[in-house]
Amino acid sequence: MKPKLLASETQAKRYSLAQAEQMLPLIETIAAEIAERHKTRRELHRLRVELESEVTPEGLSSSLADIAARIYDQTEGIRGAIDELVELGLTVLRLNPITIHIPGRSVSGPLVFCWQPGDSGIQHGHRVGEEDDPRRPLKVRAPHGFRN
Repeated sequence: MKPKLLASETQAKRYSLAQAEQMLPLIETIAAEIAERHKTRRELHRLRVELESEVTPEGLSSSLADIAARIYDQTEGIRGAIDELVELGLTVLRLNPITIHIPGRSVSGPLVFCWQPGDSGIQHGHRVGEEDDPRRPLKVRAPHGFRN
């Protein structure tokens, strides 16, 4: 799975901070699915490596094929979840930790909001073109109690 899965330029909508906050319940749900599938895929990969190192051939081929199919299913699920975010114009920068960039706008111009699981809201961001740099705290906040 390659990192930095981007929305195309034709989909590049810019959200206000309030609009980005409104999307958070959906983003959190999709991110939780990605995290769970990513964890399951890592566990299955470890199991496959362990089985491949075993010398007992009985049933090993079918077990390995089953694990490979389950890994593929998890990978496809991750891709589908990421596609949902990309359709909203968002970017998945990385999977560990899941980092989602939301194209934003403020009175000073375009910026990129940055969200990771555990954030209680949209609290970080980047200037456009600095998305790979460490995220910085935003100087503004959405109105308190804006999210449901």
